Parts: sequence; structure tokens; C-alpha cells
Amino acid sequence: MDIIAERLSQINHEIQNVENEKLQDECLLGLFWEHPPALDPEVIGRAMQQIRDRISGLEDRRRALLEEKQALIVEGAIRNRRGNGNNGGN
Repeated sequence: MDIIAERLSQINHEIQNVENEKLQDECLLGLFWEHPPALDPEVIGRAMQQIRDRISGLEDRRRALLEEKQALIVEGAIRNRRGNGNNGGN
């Protein structure tokens, strides 16, 4: 399998994993809002902030994966054109 195609496949898998983790974290955060545990509010606030920070990190990771995917698609198209472009190509 071509290295670009292989990496694109990996990226798609990684994006799906990131989206699943983010969804789980969003659900967990929602539970804190709907049913706050009977604990110190500061402890709960810190736990909720940690979850928000993790969600933010997952969103950053997803964006980076999408950017890498876009770059690989462009690179693959350029390689394909070069490989097939020896017919007087522009």
C-alpha cells in the first residue's frame, strides 16, 4: 500500500477515535451539570475544568489530523500528476 494512502487510512481511524473520546468527555461533563455530586464545589470545578481542557486538546488534535490529511491529499495529487504527467504535461 502506498505510504500516503496508508497514512490517510490511519488518520481517518485516529479522527474517529478522537471524536469518540470527545463525545464521551462531553457526556461526562453533561452529567456533572445535570447531577452534581455531593462533594466540595471546588473539587467538582477542577474536575470539570480538566474535562473541558481534555475536550479542547481533542479538538486541537482533530484539527491537526485534518490538516495533515489535507496536506497528504494534495501531496498525493501532485505525485499522481507527476507520475502520469509525462504526456507533455503542464
